[in-house]
Amino acid sequence: MKNSLKFTKFSGNGNDFIILDHPTVEMTPAFVKKMCDRHFGVGADGILTLTEFAGTDGEMRIFNADGGEAEMCGNGLRCLATYIDQKLNHAKNAYRIKTMNATYEVIRQENAFAIEMSEIKDKNLYDLSHFHEFDRSFFINTGVPHLVFLVKDAKAIDIKPTAARYRYHSTFPNGTNVSFVEIQKDYQTAYVRTYERGVEDETHSCGTGLTATALALNYWNGWKEMITLKTLGGTQRVLVGDKVFYSGEVKHCFSGEYSL
Repeated sequence: MKNSLKFTKFSGNGNDFIILDHPTVEMTPAFVKKMCDRHFGVGADGILTLTEFAGTDGEMRIFNADGGEAEMCGNGLRCLATYIDQKLNHAKNAYRIKTMNATYEVIRQENAFAIEMSEIKDKNLYDLSHFHEFDRSFFINTGVPHLVFLVKDAKAIDIKPTAARYRYHSTFPNGTNVSFVEIQKDYQTAYVRTYERGVEDETHSCGTGLTATALALNYWNGWKEMITLKTLGGTQRVLVGDKVFYSGEVKHCFSGEYSL
């Protein structure tokens, strides 16, 4: 097809992405918004681009559905690693992928990939004492900033207007993602909902948000080793120890050509 762009779509527990392999188009905000549009485009939470980077298996850039570029995306990284793995016919058990600020190791774990979440910083960097709406609050940067609230009933929250009050709060100079976590009866298990900066809505899953949530539960309640987190997109796990690993399902949705 003339004037078209080949793409592949992957989903990480419902957090869906369009993958462009060495794209020749300019990734303008207008183009990203149009391609991510769920009514007039392919539809996705964001676009991942793959290009070469010396000493790695590739460089990933992340463009959110609002057209802006993000520093890191856990589910996106797992999706891109799976794409590379399929492209290379399952040649490796680990891949090194460069993001905006770091290089991540993505390791084969049974039928999926787990990420060593090495970019963790700024724990409770900001004063959260004036946030009284929920039981507890926690802030950390797991590649992107996350504010986590402990709540009694996560499903009851009207997430879009509630999270937006904090996403744009003056406390956070670059804005923040917002997660709401409800502890479940099962051992070290919680239910999580996340509002993502850049998508400007709730997503089915958020890898950096689930990592932030696991670290919040470790900070509040001493949870460690394997923590099970349930989301709209399914069940995922974060291993908290000397190192932190995030894992979950990845699915190839479809491939096609997008008319330019």
